[in-house]
Amino acid sequence: MAEHNHNHNHHNHSDHRHDTWTEATWTSAFAAPCWVSPLYYSTTIEDEHANLNGDSDHVKQESSSSLPASSSSNNTQNSNIKEAASVEDDEALGWTLDACARGVAVMGTAVFVSSDLLRLAKEATGCVEYEEMWQEDCQERVYGMRPSSVLTDIVMVVGLLSAVLMPLVGSIIDHTDYRRAVGSISAGFMSIMILVQMLVMEDFWFMAAILQIFVAFSYTIHLCATYAYLPELTSNHEKLTQYTARFTAVQYGGSVVFLMAMVGGLSLLNRDEQYRSSTISQTVVFVVCCIFFGYAWTSLFRPRPASQQVPENKTLVSAGFWKIYKTAQTILLHHSAIKWFLVSAAFTQAATTTFSTIAITYMTEQLGFDSRENGTAILILLLFGVPGTRIAAWLTSSINPIRSLQTNLIFWICSIAAAAVCLYKPDQQGTAYVFAMFWGLAIGWVYPTEKTLYVTIIPRGQEAELMGTYICACQMLSWLPPLIFSVMNEMGFSMRSGLITLTFYFTVSFFILFLVGDYDEAVAHARQIDEGIIPFAENPDALATAIGACYEEFADERMCQPGLVLDDTEDPMCTSAPQDGVVSDAEPDRQQ
Repeated sequence: MAEHNHNHNHHNHSDHRHDTWTEATWTSAFAAPCWVSPLYYSTTIEDEHANLNGDSDHVKQESSSSLPASSSSNNTQNSNIKEAASVEDDEALGWTLDACARGVAVMGTAVFVSSDLLRLAKEATGCVEYEEMWQEDCQERVYGMRPSSVLTDIVMVVGLLSAVLMPLVGSIIDHTDYRRAVGSISAGFMSIMILVQMLVMEDFWFMAAILQIFVAFSYTIHLCATYAYLPELTSNHEKLTQYTARFTAVQYGGSVVFLMAMVGGLSLLNRDEQYRSSTISQTVVFVVCCIFFGYAWTSLFRPRPASQQVPENKTLVSAGFWKIYKTAQTILLHHSAIKWFLVSAAFTQAATTTFSTIAITYMTEQLGFDSRENGTAILILLLFGVPGTRIAAWLTSSINPIRSLQTNLIFWICSIAAAAVCLYKPDQQGTAYVFAMFWGLAIGWVYPTEKTLYVTIIPRGQEAELMGTYICACQMLSWLPPLIFSVMNEMGFSMRSGLITLTFYFTVSFFILFLVGDYDEAVAHARQIDEGIIPFAENPDALATAIGACYEEFADERMCQPGLVLDDTEDPMCTSAPQDGVVSDAEPDRQQ
């Protein structure tokens, strides 16, 4: 049965990228608001159970052909299937609620809290803005920095903390049974910090800024715990793809509904600014987080035992760093496409994750936007993310994910450079909203393209480990763009110069993607690992010895297959004998 499942998964591997795009674009177009996301989810349960029942029938047929059938064993099997289905349904619903709460929390802090922090920091320096007199740049400093550097400094600190401490968090999740505890505690801590931040914002803005660091970092920890559940929802790869697309749609829907409600409420009910926008937004965010996080992590997500043991001679603190080192060593030695993709992703994600913070700072400081106008711009950006996924799907099917991603990076470069030239003074709301449309297309395009490229070039059975590596790569340089922006801002460079620095990261990523090589060859490499022709990872010392032995014998620099030269005793021996799926001496072109 295990062999059959493996072959079944492999059979679908080549079509996986097409199924991913079909599901992702469909769910993006019909994204349900977060308030009715449980209803949206429940409409798919019947179909999922139908698929599960079909799988279980197939399992029964296979079992009956290979093992003596008995009613008691069938009853036990049916009971286990039903129990597994119940756990899957609960945790999928928990993921749905968690994704919705995260979508609301991100928008509340990224838009309305950020806008108020910039305003309060500017007021603290004595740089007061009047409707009839707009001041482009405040030269005064508060706590040793310009007010316009507050947001990027926060993002820089969070990026550094994430890059340094995430391996430790991942080690706790993998090597202990505290996964659910990490998820629930981080969700509760983030909710409490949001409440405290709302209460102290007006009188103690700098304390609120420090609390923003705790909110953002606890959010990152929470993501690690939540995403650890994702690969374990189901062993069916296609169903996992469907789940991922639906969760993304729900998080997107939650963000859109929240922004629409906030922009409408601020325009109709708070015209005289009787209440601060951050106070209203964080009240809503706190209530949503308490309800959705609370139910998901107390009733739906199940505890998990440790998925791995702490390696010998390693501690819980060092195990996470050691695992990243071993995975990186394996990728560097044998998986060139994955290696260069991760380097490219580090630069792409560094720019895209910082973009919203720099954009809010730029619109507030350079264009004089208030919270409502910032919220409108971000709302437009989110809405145009849907056609962005359509563009991505069309280009991916027309060419391939690598070229689609490179086209997206060119689009990013051109749109940001044009914005730095065209957007430079107040009363440019209309022009800014047009650029928000372009940026929405770019964001809706980049994320699914990048993830689709990655999941199609990594081998089956290594998804959890390699997704952790992907997250680590995405965080590795997340501190660099805000640091450079803040340094330039403190040195007196214009905001326009700071904005255009983002094009550097997209440009570097564009050229690195050429090193990934041919897309079909990268997919074929992953398929060879799926079939066991080559290993994904071996003992580093034995593997290095095997590679050395191969290259000593094959002086003409042929491609070495280390998995074929390692026997059960880890005694590396090199052979040129052709095996199934492996090229022989008669096929020099294919070897090259």
